[in-house]
Amino acid sequence: MKLFNSILLTGLISAIGINATTTTTSTTANTSTSTTSTSNNSCSFSSTTISALTAVEQVNSCPTLDGTILITGNEISEINLNSINQLNANLTIYNSSTINTINLNSIENITGSLNFNNLTQLRTINLNLIEMAQDLQFISLPNFENLNLNSDVLKAGRIILSNTALSNLNGLALFDSIEYININNNKNMSQLNFENLKNVSDSLILSFNHNNAQVNLNNLDWCSNLTIQDVSNFQANNLTFINGSLQFSYNSFDSLNVSSLTNIGSSLQIFANDELENLAFGSLTSIGGELRFFNNSELSQLNQTFTALQRIDGAVSINGNIDSFNLPNLQRIRGDFQLNSTSEDFNCDEFNDYHENGDIEGNNYICSYPSGSLIVTEGSTSSFSATDGSSETTSTDGNRSSGVEKLFIPNFAVVLVGICLGFLML
Repeated sequence: MKLFNSILLTGLISAIGINATTTTTSTTANTSTSTTSTSNNSCSFSSTTISALTAVEQVNSCPTLDGTILITGNEISEINLNSINQLNANLTIYNSSTINTINLNSIENITGSLNFNNLTQLRTINLNLIEMAQDLQFISLPNFENLNLNSDVLKAGRIILSNTALSNLNGLALFDSIEYININNNKNMSQLNFENLKNVSDSLILSFNHNNAQVNLNNLDWCSNLTIQDVSNFQANNLTFINGSLQFSYNSFDSLNVSSLTNIGSSLQIFANDELENLAFGSLTSIGGELRFFNNSELSQLNQTFTALQRIDGAVSINGNIDSFNLPNLQRIRGDFQLNSTSEDFNCDEFNDYHENGDIEGNNYICSYPSGSLIVTEGSTSSFSATDGSSETTSTDGNRSSGVEKLFIPNFAVVLVGICLGFLML
């Protein structure tokens, strides 16, 4: 019996001890209500909107944050959250025209998200100890020019930098892998160098930053989706595989060399590159989706661009002043084919042969140039040559008869009838 009482007493003391470490408090930040659960050194906010400095100070009392915290409004000029070491929460600071400085100097790891959005007067963010960030977003911060990172971010999940005044990536470029990067409309940012980056599991988007932006992705080997827009120089010497789509548009470089690339899982699109003259995809063997070129005004020579390309599983759409274009190792194009060249030097012979041999499988085939064109729809083929006015039609069984022969047969019949009538009149 004494042993039983001793066990029971120990259990009660343990239960009291557990309850003593957990408290629930209710706080009011202006008109917003938040529920805070404190366990040891952790604070969990189920859903909290803060617009008063006193409520910010309460959050700063928690070394670890969980839950969802929103900080907004025009009653705060400086945010100090220097006591927070671990951010497991989704912390968003947004919609303020008064906040100018944000200090988060003790945060080392972000396993949730840290978002800054539409802070028109924000100039400085201090994240001096950060090493790992799952989700970092800096959006619509037109005066934000100082991101202080005393240590480099070595591991990252998602990073967005959009419409800021930042002039460099500072410590946000030394990780070797990431899920998603989107850096756009940062007009002061001229160097986009990711010297250690090897793979991107979702998307890498670099677009419309400085007019002379230089991009270095020379260690990048694998990327799911890659979009490059409005850059003056692009290097990706070791890029081997694109799992999804690859796009180059509105760039000012005159040469693009991606000669290590072997496979594109989805589409390849190259358009509106006004100065592009040379294009090299010498190792590319397959494109899983469409191949599309248009509005590349200086791009005319494509005869050495796709020397290894064997298979295109989508459609082909090419428009421009193309002098030459060939695919010497082509085995199959599974989609429709449309090539419209404005050059007098181009001809469609190679692609007409591919179509006639069944290597181009799509129902619609168009190949045109100033001196002639071949247009095919499902079930029939019609073509004409602008130089001599002749035409030809190919039926679904592949038998071909020239338009000149068709015209000759009825003319011969007319002559024969005339001769017979002449004999009768005699």
